[in-house]
Amino acid sequence: MVAALSAGWGLQFVAQAASDGQAQSGFGVSPFYQNVSLGEHQAQAHYTVTLTNNTASDQSFKLSTMDFGSLNDSGGVAFLGSATSSYAKKYGLAAWMKLDADTVTVPQGKEAQIGVSILNADSLTAGGHYGAILATALTAPNGQVVRPQVGVFAVLSSLILLVKQGGAPPALSVTKQASNGGWWRLPSLVTDQFSNDGGVHVVPRGLVEVRDPMGRVVERGAINEDSGIILPQMERKYVTPLLSLASARIPGTYTVVLSYRFDGAAGSRTFRSSYLYLGPLGLAIIGLVVALVLGSAGYLVWRHRVSIMKRFSRRND
Repeated sequence: MVAALSAGWGLQFVAQAASDGQAQSGFGVSPFYQNVSLGEHQAQAHYTVTLTNNTASDQSFKLSTMDFGSLNDSGGVAFLGSATSSYAKKYGLAAWMKLDADTVTVPQGKEAQIGVSILNADSLTAGGHYGAILATALTAPNGQVVRPQVGVFAVLSSLILLVKQGGAPPALSVTKQASNGGWWRLPSLVTDQFSNDGGVHVVPRGLVEVRDPMGRVVERGAINEDSGIILPQMERKYVTPLLSLASARIPGTYTVVLSYRFDGAAGSRTFRSSYLYLGPLGLAIIGLVVALVLGSAGYLVWRHRVSIMKRFSRRND
């Protein structure tokens, strides 16, 4: 069961969107997401989240935890309202999160700290686990949601990306590549679909290059400049704008080469696709060939008609 959805291109974009809206409504939360590392034999990890109240009145919040996963291949976030889902069972974190308090009141113009501990129980398997702290705005003391004050941002969230050491190594691969180029033009965008087959989240890095038949690099772009995250067992598309480096004069087969890795990886891998590009020279050659063919055909037709007319004239004579 999905209790709430937060759309965005990546976890960092979800956080930024939340911060913009919360600032307008007068409430804020930080950090919006945080990477936490837990040693295999470490008893627990503890950190704090800060709630900010920029309004003219005190505000109470109800605190809770929830698992989250990936909404789709664009990197959106889905808050999982039921721990019975297969993803929550394998990668959820809420069951091991313990808040210092269930409610907190933030005075006007002030901040309040929320403490959270992550218990390293035997049931917490090695690898990546993902949870969120939710702060729901309430009126004191009857617990009604303050819709006039908070509007659509009645629930503030801070995401936790935890890695417990000792699990399987990360695994990242490319399943598909496409571009908006064609035989008449070079691409301006390349879309790569990545698959995270490992047990922890990864941040892809790399370069996309377009090479002509002679191996010259004519276009280049850096992937994932916004540091978008792929959760484990999920796929995500990254669109890379390309910068022109050289003119593409040679018609023929052009190759799109992606060299990629993930943060923390020592080596890189490559993925290639190719397409036929004719360009101005190729189109000119084709146009000349077509003109020659049409001209030759027209000449043959004219010669044939002249020959028929001569034969007809001789018979009449």
